[in-house]
Amino acid sequence: MGFSHGYGKVPEEAYSIKAIQKAHDFGCTFFDTAEGYGDVVFHRGHNEQLLGKAIEGFRKDIVLATKFRVNASEIGDGVTIQDAIRKHLDSSLKNLKTSYIDLYYLHRIDNEVPFEDVAEALGAFIKEGVIRGWGLSQVSGETLAKAHAVTPLTAVQNLYNMLERDCEKDIFPFCLENNIGVVPFSPTASGFLSGNTPFEKVDDVRNWVLQLAKENFVANQPVLDILAEFSEKKNATNAQISLAWMLHKYPNVVPIPGSKTQDRILENLGSSDVVLTKEEFAELEAALDKCVVFGHRGHVESDQNNFGNNWKKK
Repeated sequence: MGFSHGYGKVPEEAYSIKAIQKAHDFGCTFFDTAEGYGDVVFHRGHNEQLLGKAIEGFRKDIVLATKFRVNASEIGDGVTIQDAIRKHLDSSLKNLKTSYIDLYYLHRIDNEVPFEDVAEALGAFIKEGVIRGWGLSQVSGETLAKAHAVTPLTAVQNLYNMLERDCEKDIFPFCLENNIGVVPFSPTASGFLSGNTPFEKVDDVRNWVLQLAKENFVANQPVLDILAEFSEKKNATNAQISLAWMLHKYPNVVPIPGSKTQDRILENLGSSDVVLTKEEFAELEAALDKCVVFGHRGHVESDQNNFGNNWKKK
């Protein structure tokens, strides 16, 4: 996302493509985008097009995920929900230069479009072979269960990190029981856990992240102190410890830390080499459990109640 939207000025296209390819060379085999990434500054599909160029040489060797939105205005007058989604899907396939998508998410639920109908439509696309699995994003465990009953889910992409742990209550238990992957976005809390750079005025989501507001940033400092202690102990960075923590905790978790710099991407991928012992993990968990978190966002959103609306209204 950071190559098209969300964290201020983006790099040159050639740099971004090279960064994606360097990630693959390092061993990354999972790439996640969305049709909407880029529509604030560039155009809808910008990030998909960028990723499509970057992965063209190794497409068959990776798991490729993208996300779509569908709203009530697209359905009716002979247009079914499957027809409407097909239009989004065809556009993503073209942008990504591929004939199939491994994991196709409903980016946010539109409260006027029954998600059960979306699940049924995506089940048809799975049977057709044009997508291999489907997912939901920013949903509750209750919604997850209802959708899974219609068409078995592959993954759920929710907000989850050391400051946002609601998913531990309803999402992870259901997903572990039903063999569903959990893909945490913002696993380093929009950069809070890894060390922030100054926010930019144009298209920078961090301006609206409550945990990064000045008063909350200071109040959440104890979490950074814990990370610093473990980083020194393990000869790793704060970001690597925060990612290693969730990788150790759950066997079905695949975090997607976003970045727009090549060095940071490789640093994040290096978290897979940071191994916490059973004792170290227990110590880290106990320390985090004692922290009070300020600026809670939560993991349930919809098109009508969407964090992204915060900056689009400005």
